[in-house]
Order: sequence, then structure tokens, then C-alpha cells
Amino acid sequence: MKKRLIDLLIVFLIGTIIGLGIFYREYLSTALNLFKKEEVSPRTGKKVQFYRHPMNPTVTSPTPKKDEMGMDYIPVYEEAGVSEESPGTVVISPEKIQKTGVKSEEVIKRTLRRTIRTVGRVDHDEARVYDINTKIGGWVEKLYVNRTDQMVHPGEKLLEIYSPDLVSAQEEFLLAFSAIEKMKDSPYPEVKGGAESLLEGARQRLKYLDISDDQIKRLGEDGKITRTMTIYAPVHGIVTEKMVNEGMKIEPGEMLYKIIDHSVVWVYGEVYEYELPFIKIGQKARIIPSYTPAKEYTASINNIYTHFGTVRHEAESKMEESRTAKIRFELHNPEHKLKLGMYVNVELAVDVATNALSVPDSSVIDTGTRQVVIVDRGDGRFEPRDVKVGAQADGYYQILSGVKEGEKVVTSANFLIDSESSFRAALQGMKGH
Repeated sequence: MKKRLIDLLIVFLIGTIIGLGIFYREYLSTALNLFKKEEVSPRTGKKVQFYRHPMNPTVTSPTPKKDEMGMDYIPVYEEAGVSEESPGTVVISPEKIQKTGVKSEEVIKRTLRRTIRTVGRVDHDEARVYDINTKIGGWVEKLYVNRTDQMVHPGEKLLEIYSPDLVSAQEEFLLAFSAIEKMKDSPYPEVKGGAESLLEGARQRLKYLDISDDQIKRLGEDGKITRTMTIYAPVHGIVTEKMVNEGMKIEPGEMLYKIIDHSVVWVYGEVYEYELPFIKIGQKARIIPSYTPAKEYTASINNIYTHFGTVRHEAESKMEESRTAKIRFELHNPEHKLKLGMYVNVELAVDVATNALSVPDSSVIDTGTRQVVIVDRGDGRFEPRDVKVGAQADGYYQILSGVKEGEKVVTSANFLIDSESSFRAALQGMKGH
């Protein structure tokens, strides 16, 4: 029994000694360090602010110590501490600035330009479409233009029509013409005037049937009735539709040909809704055919349509509104290289902001809820600052508020500085804990 008591006493003494040792190491040494002078690194000559856990940066210590795995806590020097001027300001030594590749650019005012790209479609000029018909009925005696996609020129023969109405109109004119010849020496003015009225009426009837003045004059001089009437092309263009064949009976007003002048064409493009504020009548665009990028045209916007377009879904057989607006260009096409239905690339250079305070887009850190830039205040001091951005173009953001002209913003390695600033700000907030 006595021996067991001695053993228990020895164990108690050993435990007490170990406990006192731990207490001294953890508490007394800390208390003594509070009265020590601030530690200075012999290598860098900078004051140590605190020590950070090597695996968990949120755990800090005012004195050197080891973690659970025996690793030393990492010293944090004054150079990376929080500036007294504004929360989150980071001070970095010139050596670290050089190593991390920090670059800054001055905030200046500039005009921001953007290129809007879209696909255009070539179509005909609606004012250059001509429907060819006649004002008389009859039969087609001869076709001079007997296929579509044929080029015709003004005054070129299209077809000949035999019409009984035309023959009778010519006979009336010749009768009136011969009557006035007989009555020109009459002593009765009333008779002479009546003959002149008949001749004028016959002439007008021929004109109403699209007989030209030259043809009427030739009819009066020759006195020969023309059995058929020739229809001529009124313009230079391409026959896109032919609705007549030889021997076919036609009625007055029936369409025979459709001719489209392709020397001037329209190019339709579509722009998105958010691009509309930058689009104006008269803006010039580059139009580049897809089959030959080396060939380039220049045209101006001559119309911005007042409604959004519609898209047809063939599978569902319904129309849906698209969120694009149609714009139109007028383009000269004398060599007819641009074909109807052809697709072309359209490029519009537009000014999105003039005299705008701007920074490079690489300097803006967008978190999704706010935008931040790192302001270079000189002497190694960097301050994160919230900004409000506007338009983006040419690799720059328009700045609406947050920075002033002449200040410098970090354009390279700004994410590293922002991370360090956020970490320091978090530690500063935990300092009281």
C-alpha cells in the first residue's frame, strides 16, 4: 500500500511539472513578449506586424509560434499592411511591383468607337421595278424576249401584238386625217373646225393605246395601217418574270413581263435592340461580299425601319417577332456583280461615347454585382475603388463615376493586388477579436 501511494505521488508531481511547463510556454512567454520591443526582420529591416498560420490565413498570432504540424507561422511585414489613408489600401515595395509585373495607365478622355458587324442581304430597289402590260386586248404575234433573266435596254423590242381595236383606231385616224386635208380649203370655218376636232380625237385615242407621237406621225405620212403594235422596253434591266407566249390571247391590263433595274440595289441588314441608339441615317458602312473579301463597297444608311422584324418557324408554321431592327443601304451596282438574294458582310463604325472618361477594360474587375479598379497612388500605394462603368468599345470602358481624369489605374496584376487588399481588409476587421 505504501509503495502504491509513492507511485501515485510521483505521477502527480510529474503531471504538475508538465502542466507548469505548458502554462509558462503558452501564457507567460506571450505576456513577456507584450513588453518586448517590436520585432524587426534582420534580412529586410522591416517591422513584423503579426504572424499568419501557414495553412489557414484567418488564424494569426502576435508572436512567433508553430502550428499543429510543427510548421512556423509566416511573418507579415509592415509593407503589406493597411494604409491609414483609406480602407483596403495596399503598400507594395518596388521590388515586388517589378516581380509581379504591375503596370498602370492614366485615366484620360477619349472618343470610344465600336464596329457593329452584321450580315446583309441584297435585294432590288422597289422604285426600279417595272410591270409591262398593254391597254388593248389581242393576240401575241411575235416574242422578241422569250426567256427570263434576259438583259434588255430602253427601246428594245419585247413583243408584237395584233389587236382589232388598234386597227380600227388607226383607220379612224386616217379617215380624220384625209378629211382635214379635204376641208382645209373649205370656206366654212365650222366644217374645218369639226374635221380638226375629229383628227385630234383620233390622235388622242392612239396615244391612249400607247402609240408614240413618232408612230402617229409616220401613220399620217405613209397612210399605211400597222397590223400589229410593238411593245418596247422602257428601262434598262433584267426580265425576272415572263407571263406570255407566242399566240397567246391577252386582255387589257394583263401583265406580260416584270423588269427590274439592278444598276442600283438595296442591302438589308439587321441590328440588335441594344445597338439601335448608335445607328443613324446617313452613317457609312463597309459592305464586303462573302465570295470576294478583296472587293469592298461603301454605302450609307438611307432607312431605319420603325418596327422589329418577324421570323417564320416552318416546323411550327407560325410567325414570331425577332429582337432585331432592319436597316437599309442603297448601293450602286453598274456591273451587276451583286446578285439579288446574295449575302454580304456589313461593318458599321459607330461612336458610342464622345469625350468620355475611360480606362482600359483590363483594369476593371467585374464581380457581377460591382466593378472595381485599383488606383495607383504612387510610392507603392494601391487603393481599390468602386466605379460605375458605361459603354465599352475599342478595349476601353467609359467611367461614369469613381475615378478622376489624371489618376492612374492598374492594368496588369490588378487581381493580385485586389486579393491582397481584400485579405488585409478582412484581417483589419478581425484585429479587435
